[in-house]
Amino acid sequence: MTTSRTPYGFMLFVRLLVRMTIALLVSIPIIALGGILLVYSQTDGTVPAWSGIAAISTGLALLILGFYMTAVGSFPYPNLGEGEDVKIERHPTMKPAYARIFISIPLFFITAILYVATDLAYIFPFVTFMVGLWFFFKGVMRYFRNLHITYIVTDRRAIYMYKFLYLHTNEIPVGRIVQISEKRTLIEALSGRGTVVVSSGIGSRMTINMEEIDNPGAVAEALRSMLPSTQNN
Repeated sequence: MTTSRTPYGFMLFVRLLVRMTIALLVSIPIIALGGILLVYSQTDGTVPAWSGIAAISTGLALLILGFYMTAVGSFPYPNLGEGEDVKIERHPTMKPAYARIFISIPLFFITAILYVATDLAYIFPFVTFMVGLWFFFKGVMRYFRNLHITYIVTDRRAIYMYKFLYLHTNEIPVGRIVQISEKRTLIEALSGRGTVVVSSGIGSRMTINMEEIDNPGAVAEALRSMLPSTQNN
């Protein structure tokens, strides 16, 4: 069964506003202070312009962080039935995200060396900077994507859950599972991660792909142990 819920309209605005009260109370005064400092920096030479920019940036960062935490925390955990026990709860592994971010660091370092310590044309540090920025951006995006995906295995069902600005869940009762399979590339096998595919039929709504999880064999084995055919044996 697949369920989805998308908050929208005025109720979404009110809900986010109420939940962001603390973030607004903290960030708005800092942003206002930054605006005041910027105005004074134009008339008073003792007030540097960067102080206003720094204050505004800090306030906006706090506001964005508050919005992010609000968006993630606005959606409930799946309702569990009476006596239902959570066996496994996983996010996709962060290893690919960390690898991309790690690759970007030496590229930024090389960019700084090419820009400061050499007489090469600016196109060379620009290229290394853009490549590093691409790896960094891909890593950060993968990190946040994986953070919002949760795979849950209970003694009654397998659940896929994605939550950020909307909630999407897909679940398959254990009694309807007809196939459990594992998929791993060579790199995934070497790094101890992989994908567990849980199917109750044909079609995306009848399949849950638990992608890029650590130790997928343990997840697959836990699911197999709950199948009616296994329990009867």
